Amino acid sequence: MKKRPSWDETFMAMAENIADRSACILYQVGAVFAKEKQFLQVGFNGPTRGGDNHCSEIGCAKKVNDVIMPSGSKKCRGAHAEMNGIVNAARNGVGLEGSTVYCTLSPCYDCAKHLVNLGIKRFVYKIKYEEEWPQVSKLFQEKKIKLEKFQRGGKND
Repeated sequence: MKKRPSWDETFMAMAENIADRSACILYQVGAVFAKEKQFLQVGFNGPTRGGDNHCSEIGCAKKVNDVIMPSGSKKCRGAHAEMNGIVNAARNGVGLEGSTVYCTLSPCYDCAKHLVNLGIKRFVYKIKYEEEWPQVSKLFQEKKIKLEKFQRGGKND
């Protein structure tokens, strides 16, 4: 008999799938918000709604003379997966308070602050975003939000 995937595996697989929608050249990030074994909302990183400014088509705004500008340079045209998930939920009247976020990349500091204000309980990531990890991990620890690296065979809430 086939082993059923855990809820963590199920929701991370959804995040990996939605990340494929990203047109970002540097990071393809997907986020899934879930609560009590229920999918609530997804988001992926990309440019503003209705624009023809996909980086995969017109080039990366953060890449200047073959140099990638650092985080916080404000060059990126895209919104982050977590923020797009929050906005999609707001547009659709979906409450995310108390949810767990499954994301292919750990959050940047700005997204982390928004997630704290949103009232998430847990953030599960696949890859650590090293650049802002110290600030993010400290903030989540202070706010008692669980920050966990995804493990296959992990929790089965």
